[in-house]
Amino acid sequence: MRRCLFWPVKFIYSKLPPHVHHALAQQKFVRCIRGLPSLNRRDLSWKDFRAHVLAQRNSYKGVFIQEAVIDWNVPLFQRPQHIAAALGRLGYLVIYKTFNLDGDNVDGFREVAKNVWLTNKNHVNKLENVVRLVCSTDFVHTPDLLLSNRKSGLLIYDYIDRIDPQITGADSIQRLIALKDFAFSGGADYIVASARQLEAEAVEAVGRDKVILIQNGVDARHYRDPTHETTDLSPDFVAFKSQYSNVVGYFGAIAPWLWYEAIAELVERRKDLGFVFIGPNYTGGLDHLPTSENVLYLGVVEYNVLPAYGRQFDVCIIPFAPGEIARTTSPLKLFEYFALEKPVVVTSEMVECVAFKEVFSGDSATAISQAIDKAITVKADPELKRRLAQLADENGWDERVRNMELFT
Repeated sequence: MRRCLFWPVKFIYSKLPPHVHHALAQQKFVRCIRGLPSLNRRDLSWKDFRAHVLAQRNSYKGVFIQEAVIDWNVPLFQRPQHIAAALGRLGYLVIYKTFNLDGDNVDGFREVAKNVWLTNKNHVNKLENVVRLVCSTDFVHTPDLLLSNRKSGLLIYDYIDRIDPQITGADSIQRLIALKDFAFSGGADYIVASARQLEAEAVEAVGRDKVILIQNGVDARHYRDPTHETTDLSPDFVAFKSQYSNVVGYFGAIAPWLWYEAIAELVERRKDLGFVFIGPNYTGGLDHLPTSENVLYLGVVEYNVLPAYGRQFDVCIIPFAPGEIARTTSPLKLFEYFALEKPVVVTSEMVECVAFKEVFSGDSATAISQAIDKAITVKADPELKRRLAQLADENGWDERVRNMELFT
């Protein structure tokens, strides 16, 4: 009976506009029907946060506010969390806003990493002399809302991905285009681009002086943590791995931009290899993943234990379909694979990846299969492992965000 009563409520809730979702997400009843935990009432109040943290703001290098885009406590850390954590490690006070939509249950202010405070409160909108970060994937904030929140300080538009319905979903595309147009027409003080082609597009729109390239990076310490060596792995994964001399692994969204035709052909052609896919089912991508005895889909694996699985891969793969998304994406997972010291195979149009001569690539299922064989032959090569570890260090998040220091 309870399920029957809640279904229409959930259906109606799903049809509401995003800003209404976010307001309702704070309500106990709504969180209950969405299966979310109750809000934590023991977090710092605005009064306490102001007295105990903001009162010490002169001891920080500066203050960054990440406008709400993705919950902090999602299974896989993404660019906003990594940038926030890196800024915190560098000595900045970071306020990470959330709408408590997925994994967060904050009600006030909570420190979630060194110098990083998670909050669902809008009091911080009134803070001055801060740097505000808004992501190009933020389908909530409109230009009017950003202008109303913007006091003295800087507004930075983080151009993460090309605006594409495959990435954002058709329902959000017009809002994201409006946000980008606002940023590219002078609404943002600076534009940060995650890939070279996005950088070139931004430079053409606003000029060289207002654009900074900050590609994705890696927290190598997380992937090298020795505790991952003793992490208990899924029995299904252990049994699957025991059947193959070599396992080819992928972690990331199971999304429309993967090259499913090539994956299917590769899986059928290479019965000698085990293929492991880890990640959330994004807009029905899982429906296109081949079902075969030599394919294992593990679903979502928490970021805290993900390296334990990645360590078991022999070769890592990033099979994006040819096209604009492949050409304009700087994948987080590339540098995470480097930190694991695993050879990487990608599709040839992933220009941000093939820029590294250590990366293998192919433009067809046949060519990718050959690239995998080449990768297998060097998977234990100590020189390759040393070089991949070096690349991970050179592309760490701490180094990436140092470019943001000019904003303060």
